[in-house]
Amino acid sequence: GHDCDFISMSENFDTSSPFGRAMVGILAVFAQLERDQIKERMSMGREARAKDGKWVGVGNVPIGYDYKDGLLTINDYEAMQIRELFDLYISGNSPRAIARIFDDKGYKTRYGKWYEKRIVTTLNNKLYIGQVEFNKAYYDGIHEPIISEAVFEEAQKEQNFRKRTIIPKARESTLLGGLLFCRRCGA
Repeated sequence: GHDCDFISMSENFDTSSPFGRAMVGILAVFAQLERDQIKERMSMGREARAKDGKWVGVGNVPIGYDYKDGLLTINDYEAMQIRELFDLYISGNSPRAIARIFDDKGYKTRYGKWYEKRIVTTLNNKLYIGQVEFNKAYYDGIHEPIISEAVFEEAQKEQNFRKRTIIPKARESTLLGGLLFCRRCGA
């Protein structure tokens, strides 16, 4: 917008000439190619890490583990909370109830208090049974699992059971059941 030209002393091109403008375009194309190649190599590196069973390390370090020297090691205090969380859920407690129980016990993670969404995310995280995920694919991890596959499967069954039974029951048993619906969950 300011009608300026760029003259480079080291590369010897001048945007006031057609050739100079073409050179800038060509350099931009090569810069973009280089960026794309770097991105692809990084992605391949992360996939290779996952295939080797190593946590890919995207985002925050998972609750229950410490991350040092490129490896996940169990954090005893947080891992104890993860085990208790699964036990409480399987024995019939809702994520909201678990958050309340943990709050009463003063449990915290490196990210602060437990809340519903964090609990649900934890219940669905296969990292806790020793798997690592990359790009929606799962690989056997080299880190130590916090819970057994049997416990994880039990929690999944419980979730599916609750999805099928709790919401329909609420529809039948409440005063306005079947007349008013929650936009978020359909209850």
